[in-house]
Amino acid sequence: MTAKCVRCCGIFFLAVLITLGGSRAGASGFALVEQSGKGLGESFAGGPTDTEDPSSLFYNPAASAFSAQNALGLSFSAIDISVKYKDSGSTDVIGQPLTGGDGGDGGTVGLVPNLYYVQQVADGVVFGFTVNAPFGLATKYPKDWKGRYHGVESDLAVIGISPSAALQIIPDVLSLGAALNVQYADAKLTNAIDFGTILMAGAGTTPQTLDGFADLTGDDWALGYSLGLLYNPTPTTRLGLSYRSKVDHKLSGNVKFDVPLMARGILNAAGMSDFFVNTGGRARVTLPEIITAGVYQELGDDFAVMASVAWTKWSRFKELVVKFDSAQPDSPTEENWEDTLAYRLGVNYFIDERWTLRAGTAYDEGAVKSAYRTPRIPDNDRVWVSLGAGYQVNDDLRVDLSYAHLFIRDGKSELTNKPEAGFLVGEYESSINIFALEGVFTF
Repeated sequence: MTAKCVRCCGIFFLAVLITLGGSRAGASGFALVEQSGKGLGESFAGGPTDTEDPSSLFYNPAASAFSAQNALGLSFSAIDISVKYKDSGSTDVIGQPLTGGDGGDGGTVGLVPNLYYVQQVADGVVFGFTVNAPFGLATKYPKDWKGRYHGVESDLAVIGISPSAALQIIPDVLSLGAALNVQYADAKLTNAIDFGTILMAGAGTTPQTLDGFADLTGDDWALGYSLGLLYNPTPTTRLGLSYRSKVDHKLSGNVKFDVPLMARGILNAAGMSDFFVNTGGRARVTLPEIITAGVYQELGDDFAVMASVAWTKWSRFKELVVKFDSAQPDSPTEENWEDTLAYRLGVNYFIDERWTLRAGTAYDEGAVKSAYRTPRIPDNDRVWVSLGAGYQVNDDLRVDLSYAHLFIRDGKSELTNKPEAGFLVGEYESSINIFALEGVFTF
């Protein structure tokens, strides 16, 4: 494969990622570990120790130093999320039941493509390049549902472009790797506004009788980095350790308001004509650092097992504050997320030189507490069960197909910290199905 072909593939996949927009979170919070069709079959337990699949560039940039050949990997993951809310007594600020339905299924279906390229530049020295989606979320509810003041549409797409390098410090034993993570984030958040509640004290309006709407969009480019280590104490044992840094995004864009005529008249009469007008807006989002450790062990010629644990510093997501370029005061939303751990276990069964069967499971802690669980990200603890198969078509092509189901613990909603948006009390029932296809070309 020529350098020109590789560049064309990279440009194509970047265009595809941008076109697809909001990716769907599969891991806790809004992280996306779905970076590999092979890895999905193992519940991604082997990510930090995989020396054969170019997707290891994402999980541990040091692993590519032991790649036997140059490789181009293309992976597609289809993520189908179901989110259903069941109300149990939500009210507005004066105690009246929130009007509207329960929102149906707020989940969505999304496609997450990834591209990986590994190039040997010298003995034990490897260059890598990836285009992927490390974070993303998408939920959408009807504009008239009970939780409309807390969220209607939420869409965050993060595209990562990462050049990397890896070096065998001790040949066949120890390698180090590093990557520069260039990220583009694009976000859209919409929700209804209860002007009946906001103007109640001054104008005597009634909650839920004077609804408006807000639509916020913003984007940003930012930088981070990854570091990795891979140690092979024996030819059949591998130990991996990686660190992905935090990335600070300062989103800037526009806020559009749809304000009822009656509400606009009251605002103007009160000297608040510059409130709830179309304007520029800004919000800061810090994507968390992640530390991952893993082990890989061959058991004879037919089996291999792998395990990993990942720590994510979601406690950085304490508050989402929207700042307006108009005179309108800042709009804060408390988040108060917690750090999480994910435990993953996988097994490979090598049937023969061409066929490999994979299975895996994982326990992924949720980052959100009941008092801050919003309809935008109704996150909670989840258990993974996955299966996959790999087929070596010829010396230069391997294909993997995998499936995973995520059982998500029902999550209570006890949102009482924004009276102007009503008190949303209920429970979310969620689940996720993931299908992945990957092709790896070696040359």
